[in-house]
Amino acid sequence: MARETLKVGEIEVRVLDDGIFVTDAGNLFGPDAKRAKIKGGMHPVLVRSGDALVLLDAGFGPELPEMLVGRYEIRRERGLVEDLEEAGYDPGDVTHLVLSHLDPDHVGWALNSNSFPNATVYAQEAALEEARKMPEKDGRRLAVSPVENGVYEGWFELLEGPSEIVEGVRVEVRSGHAEGHQIVWIESGDEAALYTADLAPAKIWLNPDLISGVDTDPEAARKNRIEVLTEAEERGAPVILYHEPKDFLVRIQGKDGGFEGVSLGDA
Repeated sequence: MARETLKVGEIEVRVLDDGIFVTDAGNLFGPDAKRAKIKGGMHPVLVRSGDALVLLDAGFGPELPEMLVGRYEIRRERGLVEDLEEAGYDPGDVTHLVLSHLDPDHVGWALNSNSFPNATVYAQEAALEEARKMPEKDGRRLAVSPVENGVYEGWFELLEGPSEIVEGVRVEVRSGHAEGHQIVWIESGDEAALYTADLAPAKIWLNPDLISGVDTDPEAARKNRIEVLTEAEERGAPVILYHEPKDFLVRIQGKDGGFEGVSLGDA
């Protein structure tokens, strides 16, 4: 069984589960990819820092957006809200919700003020600006109206650059997969952990030279991936891989000019 919890100094971290998605390889690697099926997990992260309960990303939501039906399939026994409750929390306990970017598989449970009624939701202004420019059928475009409504109603806050959300939870902008893409450093004392979101979402993406067909700026993705993973290795910081189905908590080691993720196991 995969390890699900971490202690980072005085901060408690728990990796949650919103199921597995299944899609054609071409949806991620571009039209030249073989039409094999690939699987990815969705692992939002719950961070307890003092009186704050922070959720990092929010899965696909209760169901697939209509535009993705037929392209993606979700397999899960329970969704994010049920897994949160299994961990001993009510959705109303969440105080802050950080969205790394506005792809549907990261925002699904977040873009309704009733899902986490006491939480402020955060994303970068640049992420919204990019989404506004996307074609009508692009998944990020779906987030525009809910985000704008949330800003108007006061439960959604747009950031401009790096920010400390609460003590020990710090966002850093690392574009490449998307404009305004945020990673999250969790820090307490001399200890740290890193949530990479879609900058390096699974073990295969620890290879800096592997670029997704849906990355908007491949060179920035490569550069930022190298810098961030190098820092994680130097700090000895565990890394949480959002889309890795099972072995989603790893330590980073350099290997053959790239990186590999060594499982934290059940220790």
